[in-house]
Amino acid sequence: MTDIPPKPVPALSDLNRPFWQGAAQGRLMLQRCGACGHLRFPLGPVCTICLSPETEWVEMSGRGKVLSHLVFHQVYHRAWAQDVPYSVVMVELDEGPRLFSNIADPTRSDIETDLVGRRVEAVFEPMTEEIGRVLFKVLEG
Repeated sequence: MTDIPPKPVPALSDLNRPFWQGAAQGRLMLQRCGACGHLRFPLGPVCTICLSPETEWVEMSGRGKVLSHLVFHQVYHRAWAQDVPYSVVMVELDEGPRLFSNIADPTRSDIETDLVGRRVEAVFEPMTEEIGRVLFKVLEG
């Protein structure tokens, strides 16, 4: 069986819809507490600082730095078999929240490079009309 299945997409809910739809529109959207202003990720129904349910969605700059980097060589799902090896990074956004994502590296030039401390910027990959993926590209210098 050589058929490659489509990559699974996240299930949209009232809690996560602005994040995934924002990515489909080329925008990195996160929650900000309406009571204390804390930016939060992962997404949640209440603020992790003050427990307020008040939230608003705000656009992030998409810029940050790599805190950790590893390369996956194992195929964990057949839909990603052609992507192996691929980089997974933890990025601390300039605004503070940390996200795990992949490096957009079509030439695979950054696979074996130590990316820790490097500056990155969000790029977006549409998955469906409503859902986009947030990836990061390494900035020069």
